[in-house]
Amino acid sequence: QVYYTMPIGHVLLKVNTVDHAAVVEFYTQALKPLGNEKLSTMPNGWVVFGSKGPEWVVGIASTESETKAHVAFVAPDRASVDAFHATAVAAGGKDHGAPGFRPQIHPNYYGAFVLDPLGNNIEAGYMAPSDQGEL
Repeated sequence: QVYYTMPIGHVLLKVNTVDHAAVVEFYTQALKPLGNEKLSTMPNGWVVFGSKGPEWVVGIASTESETKAHVAFVAPDRASVDAFHATAVAAGGKDHGAPGFRPQIHPNYYGAFVLDPLGNNIEAGYMAPSDQGEL
């Protein structure tokens, strides 16, 4: 049997304030057997779980967006990020962040954001090694 993979950079699960503590505790316990742990709590209340690789983020969401998700796919290069954004918008998505560097994430991070038809925030991102000279 063949298994296919799709590299995911991170996932943001948005939960309401009432359920946040219970959801954080659930993921704190449930992700341990997979080698993941709680790595940090951000000032906005998001809790970051992970090891080396995909991160799972449990965040506090506002009431109007608590059912929307955020998924970030890993892109192999900047051209792929550009192509993702153009193709996703042409397919009916809504621009939510044009391709470009995101120094607030990391100086070498190049990403783009599109809202899918349901309002989910879909991201494609590329982390360029600083020694590549292509920044």
